[in-house]
Parts: sequence; C-alpha cells; structure tokens
Amino acid sequence: MSTPHVELLPARRGRPMGRHVEHDPRSRAFAHETLPADAIRSVAWTRRTPVLDQGQLGSCTGNAGTGLLGTDSAARPGLTSVTISAAAAKASHGFFGAGVYVPDEDFAVRLYSLATRLDSISGYYPPTDTGSSGLGVAKALHALGLATSYSHAFSLAALTSALQHGPVMIGIPWLNSMFDTDRDGRIPVVRSSGIAGGHEIELNRFDATTGDYWITNSWGTGWGASGSGYFTTPDLRWLLAQQGDVTIPTWSVVGTE
Repeated sequence: MSTPHVELLPARRGRPMGRHVEHDPRSRAFAHETLPADAIRSVAWTRRTPVLDQGQLGSCTGNAGTGLLGTDSAARPGLTSVTISAAAAKASHGFFGAGVYVPDEDFAVRLYSLATRLDSISGYYPPTDTGSSGLGVAKALHALGLATSYSHAFSLAALTSALQHGPVMIGIPWLNSMFDTDRDGRIPVVRSSGIAGGHEIELNRFDATTGDYWITNSWGTGWGASGSGYFTTPDLRWLLAQQGDVTIPTWSVVGTE
C-alpha cells in the first residue's frame, strides 16, 4: 500500500489557513472525468448558507467542506440543515451527536476536528490546531454519511468538467500577494511574493467567456468581494501545479433536508 505524501507548508501569515498537502497515490484510481471542450459552459452554483469566518483557527478545510454542503449542485439544492444519523454520530469520534445541524461555523469546526482524526497529518484538533487536507475532509463527509464517495481532478480541464455538476474544494498554496483582492475581486497571484501557507477553499463559479474561476473564502464578508474572489485561468493552472489538489464529493441524499 502506498504511503500518502504529506508536507507542511510554511507558517500562515496575517489570516488563518491550515491546509496541508496530502496526496495519496491511490486517489489516481478515482479521477474525475474530463468532458469535451464543447461541453463546457459557464456555471454559477448558488450558496444557500452565509460566508463563514474561521477566525484564528486553521479550519479552512472544514469551512470549505461545509460550504460545499450549503451550495447547490446538479445532484441537490444547497442544504440549510443537515441530519446526522445515530450510525454517523457513532463514527464521528464524538464530534457529532445524532440530530439536526445547521451548516455554520460550529459545524465547520466539528467537521475539521473529525478530519484531523482521519487524515495522515500528525496530531489532532482539539487540542492542537494541526490543520488538515481536502482528502481528510472528504473522508469526514463520507464517515458522516453525507457523501457516498469522492473523486479528484488532476488537471484544470478535469476541474472545469467537475464544475459543470457542482462546486469543488481546492487546496492550493496561498501567496503573500493573495491576501487582498483587486477592486473587482481578482486575486493577484504574484509568483515571486512567496508562499504564506496552504489554504482550502470552495470553488463554485466559472465564467467560460472570461476564463475566471470564482471562490468563496472563509475569512468573512470583509474579504474580497463580499467574501469571494476570482482567479484567472493562467493563475489557477499555475497554483494547482504547485502541489494543488481538487476534491469532489458525491453527495448522499440520506441525512439531508
């Protein structure tokens, strides 16, 4: 069995992050399909829950996963409540009890905490704010019965194909130039500015005319354009090439309302 590649990116600066690089070679067996170019359209998946704010906790992975739960996809509308079954509660390492939850910041922290039990990064939250990975959160969603499986995109074309069906999580290095957006929401990717840390975010919109990819961040509505920002095609392609990853849950209809 192959050992996942785990690498801790440099310490975060200014804003909380917490994404680790965790590339499991076995994920190649679960690659998302790549659609023909003429099948790609502009998409904008509506988010039904507010922009979250992770505060000073490195829970961006849990926030990204929670954002996906609350965002529309081709499979189902975005959720405003989530039901955890007794079996899912038993599998949650004590972070969830059976019952109904709102996909808010509290839910995101619980999801992050569970992910730290299921990923390959040393340590757990609580007590230690270890950070986690997109793969760890996908495992947490699966353990809770909210996702039946998950796949991965290994190219920008595959990511764009996945976006045709719903939002995705991306884990990327966050450069020092990216803490503030331009006035229109563009996230400046200045490659020489250096890496501040690793960040996991929800990507939920693609403009086929401009080639822009829009994210919803987890730093509150005061960041970017009311909590959102966009990458150009060349910038996102480059970021993903820097040990980036793309995780696409397949949603269950069980445990959702």
